[in-house]
Amino acid sequence: MDAVQISLIVLIITSVLCMVVLTVFVSMVLYSSKKFMDGLNKATDTINGELEPAVKDLKETLGGINSIVKMADKRVQVINCALNGIVGATGVLGGKLKSVLEGAAAGFKAGLNLFKK
Repeated sequence: MDAVQISLIVLIITSVLCMVVLTVFVSMVLYSSKKFMDGLNKATDTINGELEPAVKDLKETLGGINSIVKMADKRVQVINCALNGIVGATGVLGGKLKSVLEGAAAGFKAGLNLFKK
């Protein structure tokens, strides 16, 4: 055998060894990726299972808060209407009282003017 044939045999053996090592490495990477994806899938299923009741409780809480806010808004409107009624009645009563007092003052002045003459 001459040197060229020996070189070709060494090249073939080296190439086969590199292919075997590369195949083992790729298969290990694929196996690790599969294990990682299985773990990730299990974790997302667990998170999804835990989040579902939490979201349900949050919806119920927000519904309760919303009803409380609506009730408070109605009560504020009732108080506002009552205060407007009180202010309106006070204004009307004050206007009538002012008219009565002006009339009484005018009558008192007229009486004084009669006694002055």
